Amino acid sequence: MALVQKRPYSETTKTIQVENVEPPKKKIKIQLKGSERSFAALLKRLESSSSSNETLQILTEISDTPNFYDLSLDAVKFLVNMFRKEKDFIRVKILYLMSDFAIDHAIDACSLLEDILILMKSEESSKVICQSFNSIFNIGQSGQVISQAIYLRIIEFAKLKLSSTNYNVQRHAIKIIGAFASKEDAEKELMLLVSHYMDSPDARTRAQAINSILCMGNRSIQLSQTLYARVEKHLKDDYECVRKEALQLVFEISQRHPEFNVKLLQGNDSEIRIRLIDDAFGKVCSAISDLSMQVRAQAAELLGQMKQVNNEFLFQTLDKKLMSNMRRKKTSHERAFENFTSGEWSSGRKWADDAPQELINTESISLIDSGACGALVQGLEDEFLEVRMASVNSMCNLALNNPPFAELSLDFLVDMFNDEIEDVRLQAIYSLTKISEHIILREDQLEIMLGSLEDYSVEVREGLHLMLGACRVSTRACLTLVVQKVLDVLSKYPQDKLSAFGCMNKVGSKHQELCMSLTPQLIQDHPFFDSAEKDVEDPAYVCVLIMLFNAAKNMPPMLSLFPDIILKHYAYLRDTMPNFVPYLPVRNQTEMTLVGTTGSQQFLRTLLSNIEATYFVKTARQSLLQAAQENLSRLASIDPELSGTANFTRDYLGAELLMEQLQINLMTHRVPSKESLNQLINKCLRLQNLFNNLTPEDHLLVKQICIRASALNLVLVVKDKSQSALQPCQLLLHVASDVLEFLKQNPNLSTDLFTKSILSYLETVSDPKPGRVSRGILPVVQSSNYLPNSLSLNFNIKMCTARIIEPDEAMSNENVIKVTAGLIAALPIHAEIEQLQESQRENLRIKIKYPDQNIHVVMPRLRDLKRIIGENGNEMLNSWRLRTNILLSHGIWTEPSQVDISICLSVKPSNELELCKPVKVIFSPKPIRKGI
Repeated sequence: MALVQKRPYSETTKTIQVENVEPPKKKIKIQLKGSERSFAALLKRLESSSSSNETLQILTEISDTPNFYDLSLDAVKFLVNMFRKEKDFIRVKILYLMSDFAIDHAIDACSLLEDILILMKSEESSKVICQSFNSIFNIGQSGQVISQAIYLRIIEFAKLKLSSTNYNVQRHAIKIIGAFASKEDAEKELMLLVSHYMDSPDARTRAQAINSILCMGNRSIQLSQTLYARVEKHLKDDYECVRKEALQLVFEISQRHPEFNVKLLQGNDSEIRIRLIDDAFGKVCSAISDLSMQVRAQAAELLGQMKQVNNEFLFQTLDKKLMSNMRRKKTSHERAFENFTSGEWSSGRKWADDAPQELINTESISLIDSGACGALVQGLEDEFLEVRMASVNSMCNLALNNPPFAELSLDFLVDMFNDEIEDVRLQAIYSLTKISEHIILREDQLEIMLGSLEDYSVEVREGLHLMLGACRVSTRACLTLVVQKVLDVLSKYPQDKLSAFGCMNKVGSKHQELCMSLTPQLIQDHPFFDSAEKDVEDPAYVCVLIMLFNAAKNMPPMLSLFPDIILKHYAYLRDTMPNFVPYLPVRNQTEMTLVGTTGSQQFLRTLLSNIEATYFVKTARQSLLQAAQENLSRLASIDPELSGTANFTRDYLGAELLMEQLQINLMTHRVPSKESLNQLINKCLRLQNLFNNLTPEDHLLVKQICIRASALNLVLVVKDKSQSALQPCQLLLHVASDVLEFLKQNPNLSTDLFTKSILSYLETVSDPKPGRVSRGILPVVQSSNYLPNSLSLNFNIKMCTARIIEPDEAMSNENVIKVTAGLIAALPIHAEIEQLQESQRENLRIKIKYPDQNIHVVMPRLRDLKRIIGENGNEMLNSWRLRTNILLSHGIWTEPSQVDISICLSVKPSNELELCKPVKVIFSPKPIRKGI
């Protein structure tokens, strides 16, 4: 059943607000009726309030009101005068309101800060003073310009309150100094002053002192290396908040002074010097053993950012030695590697195969804190997933720039494939993908990896396909193991075939020699007897062919190993899936190549120049515009690099054509069809919402064509008199306001004559009623003496598109979805969306159109929309994968019929822009079976 939206009783209206300023311009503003209140009325209620509780209620009401139409600095002065005679909790609320006035209502920040500083001169309540500091901090972060004199007064006020006996007041004063101290004052005295409070008896004060030093460091204030010795002792503080701040400060100092030498004491009271970055690395490693999960997670995350550490110290994070009576005991990884290299396994007859063999000298202990030994390994074994995730990320970041460390960390990352949490397994898979260029997989490691291919999670399976395609294996046996496992899992999860195809594509291109040696075995080619022809639609067989064809691309001798039937299958697969099967120089095969990007660009330039040349020949121009749209659609389909530019140009020219046709209807007094008007508005919405990487000039062209379309739409609707013109009028005012705001942000751009005329007229209208606005802009719309905007080609434009992978329309025609009428059937949806901005995620919709023209629009859950992981293991920008289920339901049908399913972008109520062609599925609601 179609959803019908009722008309609300309170509608939004748009008015034009006149401001008497120089130059005399008026501002177009959209205003909600009843959304603003009078601040003066609330002040009168405050004057007549009889109790503190009633005053507090009124102040709370002021705080909850978003807009006041009469709020000014003079009105705020009333609260300042009221402040001195009220109780503590009322004074706290007034100070809170003063910060709200600066942030939400743009009241002058300097005046508010001066009032607060004057009020605090004689204040004795610690609660009120703390709130004053909070208000000062919030006002300072509001973005308004504050004079240097005010800053100096704030710092002096904070320094004065540092002598308070109340630790809460001290903490807030330190926070203000850290946020507002200038670079000169901080480096002279304030940094030293704040550092004294790192030894405060109060834990919150110690933590705030360290945090304020960090804040000053983040504002490019020099952090002295002498602070390192003072702050490192706080890494063992009793309070978690202090340890967290100290850990961050140790990291920041080490990044700013990595080569500074610090002194360390040995056991015999001798001194030795070590780089500060190496010593800080050991301190951060020790924090992996902290009692607090938050501190352990923070330490594990910071380790990945310390990339200037010497390899000697870095490798010890993976060296978690097992000790037995001061003898070194081999780890399971070392025993497995020795067994793998020797080619034999323990028979069980030898006693104590893992007995310690190496004596350790008690005096040869590393200078690094014992917590640094095996720190990352300990993080990987932590009981909390946050710590394990941070450890995996850090190990990956350190391995990216250090190939020897990548080889050592491989075993530990492979072990994380067996983690109980899916997110940790995925992170380990993506980390191995990122460092794939530094590693070669062994057979014993592959066995653990391939065991995860049977995971129930489709994301884990696809991540493993991506990882296997990025990594290299060492032997023929490893490659055979990979192929067999991928094919076995594909038979269990046939929906993974596209991911498996991509995996075998990369595996073949990276292992040409190994694939060549396995070719007879994989295609099962007998040297004397002909084998039966295999089904070219079998996904397992296609996987093998894709791998061999991609290997043959860089290994031409492989072509001689292919029998004739394989070459026939190559021709078929090359035509049906060219993104997986490369071109091979086989007989009777010719490669069709495009002219290239340069030829496409020249075609676009020629097309636009021809259109501009036919401006004064209306008949030829319209036919040329119609043909140009078809040519641009074709160009977008055959040249993916320029598809965004071609589609943008097509929609722009389509809007031009529709406006010219509608203007002819206006001049000949013919009533235009609603379909033409809807098409014009749809074109404008597409130009506004579906294209990325637009230049400011492109944005201006879009806004100008939108204001032309809105003006023409209003005139035609008013002339038609068969529908309300209120909404078209509001649309025109909204577009005009948007253009004015855009021109304000880009003062170097200028509009065309039509836009200037429309904006000039709207600025003179005091009461923008639809009829009045239509009559005023009618002469501008009817005039045909203005030239259309010349479109400058931008070859970097990208268009938001979608591709529905599941359901597959070819398979859906064979599989009928049957359900009892009135009940629901769940249909899995798998789609990929390209160039979807982060801000547009919540606007993504799935549209379901039934044969009776009923349309249901479904909003998918945000957790079902995830970013696509690229070949390097990183998230792809503006690329998303949608996996969700939609519910189909309907009454009784006499026969199965097609239901259209498409991905859309909702830009405003009841207006969805389709991102792909609808996929048709066969749906058959059956009558209820009666019992016997």
